[in-house]
Amino acid sequence: MSDPEVSSQRLAKFPAFDGFRGVAVLVVVFSHLPQVVDSELYNIAWKINQAPRTGYVALDIFFAISGFFITRLLLRERAKTGRISFSNFYARRALRIFPVYYIAVVSCYFVFHFGAWDTLSLLTYTFNFYHPFHPAPHPLEQTWSLSVEEQFYFFWPLLVLLVPQRLLSVVTGRVIPALAIVSGLVIAAIYGSRDNVLSGDLVYMSIFTRMLSLSLGGWLAVREFEKRSLHGLHCVLLLAVAILLLIVNRIGRDTGIITSQAAYWTVALAAYAMISVSFVSTMIFDDGIMKRKLTAVLSTPVLRGFGYISYAMYVVHLPVLFYLGLNDGALSGSRASLMQVVLAFAITLALSILSYFAIERPLSAFKEHFGGSPGQPAESSGR
Repeated sequence: MSDPEVSSQRLAKFPAFDGFRGVAVLVVVFSHLPQVVDSELYNIAWKINQAPRTGYVALDIFFAISGFFITRLLLRERAKTGRISFSNFYARRALRIFPVYYIAVVSCYFVFHFGAWDTLSLLTYTFNFYHPFHPAPHPLEQTWSLSVEEQFYFFWPLLVLLVPQRLLSVVTGRVIPALAIVSGLVIAAIYGSRDNVLSGDLVYMSIFTRMLSLSLGGWLAVREFEKRSLHGLHCVLLLAVAILLLIVNRIGRDTGIITSQAAYWTVALAAYAMISVSFVSTMIFDDGIMKRKLTAVLSTPVLRGFGYISYAMYVVHLPVLFYLGLNDGALSGSRASLMQVVLAFAITLALSILSYFAIERPLSAFKEHFGGSPGQPAESSGR
């Protein structure tokens, strides 16, 4: 999950994003839980969650939210000081992301006996390039999205600093998204004929293709900074086109018209990006009933609470499932018991709460030494 660099004070204008993170991480965790043998009601809910690939969309919205908040903070710093402090930016990022992540990596290394290369890829945040070439089930396979985030953080502050303000909207809203789509087609051309599955995984996990939603999130931040909203009708049209595109794309794959996994995922990511822009834009710019209804639901204490612990939940839920033998590879198509699933979720929840209060929240106080604000840690967007 992605991870916007923003304190609770800075999120005050958009409290619903906390709740969305809570909903999204629950969707992602639920999508990785197995079906059960002793509750048809649970299985129906599981199938409803799986059918529209909700987890894929939620993850993409995380990327857009991350792009929005990171760019928003960078623009404000540049406008206020005329520069961007890279040392402060990366120090805040390290304080927020590294402790929980590296504790998980080191713990899983000893528990699951990782090999040298997958350990190296995890330590260097390059797992999104390693995993497509080694697609075996992995307790930390979900962290490919955190690799994407770190790679985004590596160059984005420099781009925001160097690109003139008058060109930033074009670069983030047109140039980079176009290059992201082209990169998907290039991957299809290079790898599609050699390994169809590999090419699809590369498109899905690559920083080059995922820059589509990350950059468009940044574009929304530029528009907000320049006080140029996105009309609600545009959001509705984007959503309608995205749904149509997903339906046609899925039918094309199921009927054999679209045989390239890389092409399929390139189209799917374009549709997800439209949905992400529509949602994030509505939450930023809209003052109508849609935003009020979404804000009312997403701002509830329970959902915001899950939002606060969403980063840790995203990181630890798969290791818990693997340790308990509840991952797809261990079950081999069989079903677990409802009690096993409840136990797995309870352990995940307990570890996430412990992480938040013992690690994330205390460390957030140190951000003020690097130009940040103390208080709640930055909320995860997640992978």
